[in-house]
Amino acid sequence: MNLVLTGSTSGIGWEKVKALYPYFDQIILPVRNVPKAKSLLRLLPDQKKIHLIELDLSDLNSVEKGARCIAENFPTLDVLINNAGGMFPHAKKTRDGLDQCFVVNHLGPLLLTKTILPNILAATGKIIFVSSEAHRFARIDPNDIGLSKNSSSFRAYSNVKLYNILTSRYLVNQYQAQGLSSYSLHPGIVRTAFGSDSSPLLKALIRTTQLFCISPQKGAETGIFLTKTQSSDLKNGGYYVRNKAVICSKTALDQKLGENLWKFSEEILFQVLS
Repeated sequence: MNLVLTGSTSGIGWEKVKALYPYFDQIILPVRNVPKAKSLLRLLPDQKKIHLIELDLSDLNSVEKGARCIAENFPTLDVLINNAGGMFPHAKKTRDGLDQCFVVNHLGPLLLTKTILPNILAATGKIIFVSSEAHRFARIDPNDIGLSKNSSSFRAYSNVKLYNILTSRYLVNQYQAQGLSSYSLHPGIVRTAFGSDSSPLLKALIRTTQLFCISPQKGAETGIFLTKTQSSDLKNGGYYVRNKAVICSKTALDQKLGENLWKFSEEILFQVLS
């Protein structure tokens, strides 16, 4: 079995690598910082099954290049965990002039998923999106899906976490008949470096609340559970908290919104990558 996992060099991502390492034949890690990843991998008993792919989720050309490399070298992919994400200052832009939060949390993962989707379908595999309970605070402006006019870091983060659930459910609606399963989850409020790129005020607030947060190891549990559990024992398209399927927000169940989000995302990708 083959696993693809983003955001693997810190926090809950690294905990997932360590926990899932024995269960997969090949583990593909798209990483932005290859030297950091190589240093971490020395802690594993056998590094031969680990494959590092240079990929920066904030750079869509890098995502396309890395995703194509994965698709060309691994014909079947059993599990993709879109784990990487973060909260960023609302005015921060990528090299393509897009909102950083939108690209890192949604558009980059969507491009990766879309590119390697045929390989996942070939394995009747599963896709897992790390979302958040913050999705319940999302407020969608149909004229600003890409968050270019957004003025709140938290609102942007809430929206992209909603996008994660909508994307997961869209994939199920489109590809369930071909054997695909997809899930989203809330890992809990985890004590990690999350929010390190946010504004000083928001960063201070995050650090204060983290005094009451769970450990990265605990935060990784639901993602590990979804990875290891047979799809037949899970709710396809479900949103999971503490290993249980729970009801997500009404907006996250909006199939039309999910279709519009996918269409909008494809249009942006075409503009940037063509």
